[in-house]
Amino acid sequence: MNYSTSNFSDFCYCSFMSKEAHKKLIKIGNLYVPELTKIVIQNGIISIDVPKNLDVFDCFAQTVVEQQLSYKAAKSIWSKVTDSAKKMNIKLIDYFDEKNFKLIRNNGLSQNKIKSIMGAKEAINNGSISMNIIQELPYKEYKDLVKSLWGFGDWSAEMIAIFYLGRTNVWSDGDLMLKKGIEEICENSSITPHELVELVDPFQSYLALHIWRHKD
Repeated sequence: MNYSTSNFSDFCYCSFMSKEAHKKLIKIGNLYVPELTKIVIQNGIISIDVPKNLDVFDCFAQTVVEQQLSYKAAKSIWSKVTDSAKKMNIKLIDYFDEKNFKLIRNNGLSQNKIKSIMGAKEAINNGSISMNIIQELPYKEYKDLVKSLWGFGDWSAEMIAIFYLGRTNVWSDGDLMLKKGIEEICENSSITPHELVELVDPFQSYLALHIWRHKD
């Protein structure tokens, strides 16, 4: 496999962060939460693989599709959306147009989700949001910006931060699977879920990834 200098540097850094996160989670588990150690060892080293050359609209649209749905259901709807755009030979951002409303509804998206995605499109087109902007903003300011869009709350901002920006220290209190998972992990431990999240700083995203994989 060939890497450019920058890509190889990114690869090495991500690999290093994944190993450091793995070691810290096991250390915390050994000290306070034996169940966490078991899960992390079972899962192995997990990396945060951010898609390359990702279009900012695509990441916002896909996040909306995934809101309050199972992975399987969201994947099915997203495939229908992207396939429809490909058949029309247009970019995804151009597919989300009022003239295609019925088609998009037939793909399985609700009116509210379409409204959210159209709002994100408007923000991208007017320059309020770009990949550079959301990558460079401090986390709090980034979240405030994303949450200023209709239909985007904490969960959406957190998922974009983890899966599309590769931020390593993000925890989602509003994610039901994480809430249930961390409560189960800490049930027979000496610390609370909140204390565990604080202890794994700056690798909260990796804790989330391990719980998702374990609960999947």
